Amino acid sequence: MKRNTFILIPLALLALTVLPAAAEDMGMIMPMDGKVTEGHQGKGTINSVDAKAGKLNITHGPIASLGWDGMTMDFEVQDKAMLANLKKGQKVTFKLVEARKGKYVISEIAAVK
Repeated sequence: MKRNTFILIPLALLALTVLPAAAEDMGMIMPMDGKVTEGHQGKGTINSVDAKAGKLNITHGPIASLGWDGMTMDFEVQDKAMLANLKKGQKVTFKLVEARKGKYVISEIAAVK
């Protein structure tokens, strides 16, 4: 049994280091530890939508929970289907989650009515 342990542990460690990098190369977002993370709320205006890449460019106000001032930045979305009805110039509210250390993605977004 000990011999199998010496094989399984290195294989498990290899999987933990290779899979997140492979997922990123394929354009997928994997949570850092598989747990649901705290969300950060934002409000802003869409400057551009790149549905193929799964990205938005948003000018947003301050996001106090992250210590961010208002700024313009690109964000990836967890699900490209969220982009279907979004357009340049729309005012939106959104939720950010940390997909990887320091990498935030939009997990929810809605047009402001």
